[in-house]
Amino acid sequence: MTLLSVHLITYNNEQHIEDTLQSILKQKVDFEYEIVVGDDCSTDNTLSIINNYAATHSDLFKIHKNDIQQGILKNFKATLDRCSGTFIFDIAGDDMLKTNHALQKMVNVLNNDSKLGFVDSGFDSFYENTSRTIPFKNEPIINRSKYTYKEALLLGKIAPIGHCYRSEYLTKYVDFNAYLNMKITIEDYPILVDMVMNTDFERINESLVVYRVHDKSFSHEKVFEKQYFLANQMKNLFEYFSEKYNFDTSLIENFNKTHYNQLLFYAGYFQNKNLGKEIFSKIKSKSIKDYIHYWASQNKVFRKLVSIF
Repeated sequence: MTLLSVHLITYNNEQHIEDTLQSILKQKVDFEYEIVVGDDCSTDNTLSIINNYAATHSDLFKIHKNDIQQGILKNFKATLDRCSGTFIFDIAGDDMLKTNHALQKMVNVLNNDSKLGFVDSGFDSFYENTSRTIPFKNEPIINRSKYTYKEALLLGKIAPIGHCYRSEYLTKYVDFNAYLNMKITIEDYPILVDMVMNTDFERINESLVVYRVHDKSFSHEKVFEKQYFLANQMKNLFEYFSEKYNFDTSLIENFNKTHYNQLLFYAGYFQNKNLGKEIFSKIKSKSIKDYIHYWASQNKVFRKLVSIF
């Protein structure tokens, strides 16, 4: 019986996929697991590298390449449907498991309490451009109360790194069809919100995963249109969940403030004058950062200050 499915969706991860696979294959576990790959039409050697590993570990791999590109959420769901494990560990094709016992520790927590929908763990952030690592970056939130963690998650402030889910509850509570119909491209936030609002959860106070930050990743690509699009998708999702789960006013105000601050930062970073004027006028209580980001959006002289603040 397969207890755990390692859920791995890939797209042009040629530079990093070997590190990811090696980190999975070195795991020391006392249960059966599988590696379920959904490749979304990679145009580089990602799939060839995966197939080379599968040739020597044929009992572990279930590989599928999409006929046409699906996008992140649709590929996530299609890959999830091919998983047979009781638990699902989701890892990106450019991240790595940090320790040899990472999967065992996550599964142990879920096995000990059938009410848990997911477990979160610590992660290191590795910045590829500078080779800088921030160890256990999410330690502050991992060690906070469940109430504080849940609020941060609803606000979109929990990085989706190092989560292991109970498959039964993913199927029962996450409304994938609704998000696909909404043409959402973000897979992690809606999954986590549905899970945290319907199930219990736990945290592991240890860094078990390495999160690789680089300019080619979907969420870190330095293109205004991409970042503006993602920010507004998050707002649409938050408003959807606000109605679905009846969020309180303070949470809504907190999200809107963060959303406007983020858009004003983008306006300054990418020097978008119109967006800067529009968003600056919507912020009621302005900070020094807000003024700097606004000035940067209007005048390139202030542009260099944006990265500092």
